[in-house]
Amino acid sequence: MAIIHPKLAQLRLSPLNQRRVKPSAVEAMADDIEAHGLLQNLVAYEDEGLLWVFAGGRRYRALKILVKRKRIKSSDTFPVELRTKEEAIELSLAENFQREDMHPADSIRAFAALRDTGMDAEEIAARFGQAVSFVYKMLRLSALAPALIDLIAKDQLSLEAARALTLTDDHSQQMKVWKAANGHAHTIRRMLTTEKVDTTSGPFLFVGREAYEAKGGTITVDLFSQGAEGFADDPELVRELAEEKLDALADEYRAIGWHEVRAALERPYDLYMKGSMYPATREPTHDEATRLTAIDAEIEAIAEAEGEDSERIDPLSDERDAITEGLRAFNREQVAVGGVALWVSHDGSLGKSFYRAKAEPKPKANHDGPVPLYSNSLFADLTRIKTRIVQEAVAADPALALDIVLDSLAGQLLHGAHSYQMAIEVQAKAVATAVPDELMATSDVRPVEDMMATRFAAIPAEGRFEAIRAMGSDDKMALLAGLVAMTVDGTVFAGGSPGQRHHQFEQIVRASGVNIASRWTAPIGLFDKMRRAAMIDLLREEVGASSAENCATIKKKADLAVNVSERLPAHWLPAPLRIGAFDRAEREPEECDADMDEDGSEQEGMIDEETA
Repeated sequence: MAIIHPKLAQLRLSPLNQRRVKPSAVEAMADDIEAHGLLQNLVAYEDEGLLWVFAGGRRYRALKILVKRKRIKSSDTFPVELRTKEEAIELSLAENFQREDMHPADSIRAFAALRDTGMDAEEIAARFGQAVSFVYKMLRLSALAPALIDLIAKDQLSLEAARALTLTDDHSQQMKVWKAANGHAHTIRRMLTTEKVDTTSGPFLFVGREAYEAKGGTITVDLFSQGAEGFADDPELVRELAEEKLDALADEYRAIGWHEVRAALERPYDLYMKGSMYPATREPTHDEATRLTAIDAEIEAIAEAEGEDSERIDPLSDERDAITEGLRAFNREQVAVGGVALWVSHDGSLGKSFYRAKAEPKPKANHDGPVPLYSNSLFADLTRIKTRIVQEAVAADPALALDIVLDSLAGQLLHGAHSYQMAIEVQAKAVATAVPDELMATSDVRPVEDMMATRFAAIPAEGRFEAIRAMGSDDKMALLAGLVAMTVDGTVFAGGSPGQRHHQFEQIVRASGVNIASRWTAPIGLFDKMRRAAMIDLLREEVGASSAENCATIKKKADLAVNVSERLPAHWLPAPLRIGAFDRAEREPEECDADMDEDGSEQEGMIDEETA
């Protein structure tokens, strides 16, 4: 642990920081810091060249407000207590154990000496009153060169850097890398793994450890990983095996007769430009129809005799779903004009997308203008944030919630509208609004389902109907509002386009009277996720060409993100979050990739032998 004095521009709010404060509280903190200075230092860990504040988030936000007020500069320095990321996780989660006041270097030496006498980690932990996991970490560090342990004792080598050095057991290489990296953990790790592949990476998981080692590949184990994770020493072998596996899978689709099959390690960048293709639904065969009828009759008989909650119904329902799913397949006509894209997803699974490879050419939009400011995934996250804010407003307005339900039912039952065109689908399905923590660092908006779980925790699963019947009218209306709010959906999925549902969503936004800018302001994390060119274009649009040209000379993307954040006007919102953003949206959802998975993959379907 050490106290350093970095520039404010080098700091970011860590995702580990779970504090949620109201803007007024942060404003008050800013006033106090302006009057008396920063009386207590921030606490952060270093990762990828930035310092991530995990303790003192309110003070950090207050400092950013003072930058906006032009009372301080991003180049001003402030005291920061530097911790390792592992320590940050432990402190943030407030684990229920206390450590003895012993220097880490003393722990390393003492635990190693006890191990050499024959004691195991559990026995050492019991003797010192420490957590077993802590003892394991110290024992692993005992594999360092003695000179490096001496540097830990002098606080000249951080534990994070020491842990990175354990990626090699060669003492001379440890010393060489430590000197070259000047003690920076991320640099040490990069130097020791620059020509290796992480065993948790998509390509390695796709190939599999067994297949890699069968071809002679070796692995450097990360002693501080969970299990046997580490780094594959032969990245070319990993790539070769991954490409061979992809090619074999591609050949299977080619043998079926698909018009176009593409296989690459990364998802093709141009998939969003192609029209998606979905499996056709065929009629069941005689045997399938007979079995479906039998299953329905058996389920009905069990439900009458034993109730609808009978465990005997579940396997029958699963069998019925399997048969029904089997009715969905690509037919010969689709295969003849269709394309298949295969790639390796980040989790090692096979990514797939089916598209029209020989579709009729459509009028192309004019692409002479600037490229979109926000990536597909960031656009989706911003619309999820807007959805969460509007859900909160609907939950607080039972009368509006009732109007929304009535509008959805009337639209479907009286006017023949489809459920997917409505801002809510009348079904028991909560709309997910989860986004990366760094995008919510400046907001205290909570998911409605969390608030509902707290307020209506007393409603029992057994006897629920009776409990609801006994509720007062105010509680019933609050319950209605919360449940309706959980189904309101204004998300534009990654790669998709706004449609009729989003147009209706905007009507709900206006009816709610919500002030989105008061519930969320753009954090630094938003600009970290944007491309450099997009940030410059954004400045040009919002502030002017002069400001954009000045910032275009900033070399580091992290510094550019800070400058963009500071130059934008107060209460600025990204376009997807603004009220009325989708007022003119007319495209229907089926024309876009709205049904695609987050990694771009779609539901698998192979050609149906019957229709072929």
